[in-house]
Amino acid sequence: MSALKNNGLLMLIGRVLLVLIYFMGGFALLKGSVPVEYAASKGVPAILVWIGFAIKLFGGLAVIIGFQTRLAALGLIAFTLGTAFLFHPFWVEGEWNTFWKEISMIGGLVLLLAVGPGPLSIDGRKR
Repeated sequence: MSALKNNGLLMLIGRVLLVLIYFMGGFALLKGSVPVEYAASKGVPAILVWIGFAIKLFGGLAVIIGFQTRLAALGLIAFTLGTAFLFHPFWVEGEWNTFWKEISMIGGLVLLLAVGPGPLSIDGRKR
């Protein structure tokens, strides 16, 4: 088991899979198709929606390449907490499952905070 713990390739694959949903979702920022109207219906100002999508795009990219990984993970945790409670509250019918998926994503990001990005990363090369 200790061989798996130090496997840089597995850590890279895990980082990519963990944040792929953020990174790909952040592409809406580049295409100009950010759902500002939907967020406004929940009381979120447009500027916060644009900032949120920038966090998804750049935070996801940072985790994928392993640059400032822990800081990026913290940003994605904050973003995900906000979206879980604002857009997918578990107490609203039909949102229970999505809420817990968001919380599970936070669990993966917390693990990333604990162990770091691994050796196949920009942060790992600095050591």
